Amino acid sequence: MLAIAIAGIAYIAATFNPNDYKTQIIKLVQDKLQRTLKLDGDIKLSIFPTIGASIGKASLSEFQSDEEFIYIDSARVSLAIKPLLSNQLIVDKISIGGLKATLVKFKNGKTNIDDLFSKKTDEEKTPFEFDIASMHVKNSELTYLDEATGARYVLKDFNLNTGRIADGAPGKIDLATVVQSSKPMLDLTVKMKATSTFNLDKKLLQMEGLKLQAKGTALDISNLAAQAHGNINANFDTQEFSMNKLAVTATGMQGKNTFDAKLDAPVFNLVKNNFTSDKLTLHAKLGGAIGNIVANLALSDLAGNPQSFKSSALALELDIKQPEQAYKVKLGSPATGNFEQQQLNLSNLTLAVNATGDKLPNKSVSGKMKGSLQVDGSRQSIQTNLAGGLLQSQVQAKVAVNGFQDPAIRFDLEVDQFDADLYLPKKAARATTKPTTTQQPFDLAALQKLNLGGEIRIGMLKISDAKLLKVRLDVKKHNGSIKIS
Repeated sequence: MLAIAIAGIAYIAATFNPNDYKTQIIKLVQDKLQRTLKLDGDIKLSIFPTIGASIGKASLSEFQSDEEFIYIDSARVSLAIKPLLSNQLIVDKISIGGLKATLVKFKNGKTNIDDLFSKKTDEEKTPFEFDIASMHVKNSELTYLDEATGARYVLKDFNLNTGRIADGAPGKIDLATVVQSSKPMLDLTVKMKATSTFNLDKKLLQMEGLKLQAKGTALDISNLAAQAHGNINANFDTQEFSMNKLAVTATGMQGKNTFDAKLDAPVFNLVKNNFTSDKLTLHAKLGGAIGNIVANLALSDLAGNPQSFKSSALALELDIKQPEQAYKVKLGSPATGNFEQQQLNLSNLTLAVNATGDKLPNKSVSGKMKGSLQVDGSRQSIQTNLAGGLLQSQVQAKVAVNGFQDPAIRFDLEVDQFDADLYLPKKAARATTKPTTTQQPFDLAALQKLNLGGEIRIGMLKISDAKLLKVRLDVKKHNGSIKIS
């Protein structure tokens, strides 16, 4: 019996030629799918030790069109024989080379693959288990077009290698590709490694040890080098997603400015449309014409949804260094915001400022103020109310800004006392300074379009050893002229 079985298999392998059925296969695809199949390469079958099929160059057209939808240089699939008898599809290996495919989303919301996924009745649906030992896709290109927005994304030099792909079994993923787009502007070399586990019945997905790298250009950022690592868990049935030990780093240039940033999120949860996080921290370094800036931002007890968010404590620290002076700023407050209306509210704001420089009084100036800040991007307005110590004075300030393109600034400033002599040149320096024969006038071009108005009240003003009490200045700047009374 064994000899007969072996002889039968050998006879089929030796005499059966699948290429004799190309015409029937092409006609079947045309009748069933209304797509044109081209088989330019040979079809080869293998029986032992696994059932295998390989194909050379082949292509499939768009629905009811001669335009090419998908093309491959070569493909091979091998199956284990015994599991097929128990309704299990055990794939030993899938190898695809030179794949080119284009997915199109039309203006009406449909796609060019909707016809390939027609709905079946419950009687027609057959549960089928599968187990793939490995998959390899090399030198391929995938394109996505959105006709409604004009977006076009291309994955070039697409190479994918996986370990086992089976329900409930962990498998490694190794992906490398080049992502290109003109809207938005993208040209990135991307690499990703992870261990993936999924459960189709429960719609679960886990990605452990995720490592993602991207280098290139994105939007107006050049020399971008970004990395991300962490763990991801997803339940698509309940729409629950979580990330832990997530860390993202990025360096690059925006124009002539450089940046180096790192984001840490130890725990981040998303349930349907609501997200929570114990703490998010961002550390960034910026370098450019305004100087070198080191920023640290922390958001505690963060919660929100796609429309709004809140944090029990927002803490921001800025360290700014310029050629002649340096600044340190600390800001803290509970925070609420609205993404849709571009709103930010810092209701209990604490602001501390320290400036150092050779031209400052005693080479150092510091201040601490409290108040509130509201930003409304949709209305292009900023409102702030601060009170505290600044420049050796007690200050109360209200500032309102309307319009970001051509801002109209209104202010109300009250100062208990101000010693202007601390900020003016010393008497000896003024006496020995000789006037130059050609003095350049002040360049006030930057103030030409300024729309400014407000009131300044000073309890005692000292200037040139003179003391003025209850000083009030009304300032109006509009249409190229400034009036101070």
